[in-house]
Amino acid sequence: MSRQRGPRDARPDPRRAGQLDRDEAVYARKRAAQARQRAKRDRADYDPGPPSDDDWTVPDEDTDGVHRISRPTPIGDSVDAFLRRRGWSERLRAATAWHRWADMVGEDLAQHCEPVRLAGGTLVVRTESQVWATQLRYVLPQLRAKVEDVLGPGTVRDVRLVVGPLEGREHPER
Repeated sequence: MSRQRGPRDARPDPRRAGQLDRDEAVYARKRAAQARQRAKRDRADYDPGPPSDDDWTVPDEDTDGVHRISRPTPIGDSVDAFLRRRGWSERLRAATAWHRWADMVGEDLAQHCEPVRLAGGTLVVRTESQVWATQLRYVLPQLRAKVEDVLGPGTVRDVRLVVGPLEGREHPER
């Protein structure tokens, strides 16, 4: 049995060509806006005077002249900006905390506690017993100072302690 097509079925699917045309128009407007912003920045950076010793210049490909370019940025700043845009900077700091844990808390404490998570400015530390949690509470001000030295200021605003079996390393024989 075949179904009779009614007036509703005769309408074109809105997700087909018409929708694609609208998407192309949206992207064309975005590209045009970005081109206008680039042109505005170029006009703001344009200086008709001759280059000085402090200017960065490169030769023009088409003419015998030179044109100014922006100063180079240090590679570390570029990498930091890339990591921030990707949202990886906090994960990288967390990995650094795991890697440098013994440097931050000392060898003795590192054998009895480990970082669990660094998220939203809170460092969660797992200790193997309540006794080591108490010991860690005594050295929290020094730990925060050391964390700021290693991970950067403002990275860790709060330290939370939990008690449980350590999972991140081999336990030495006692």
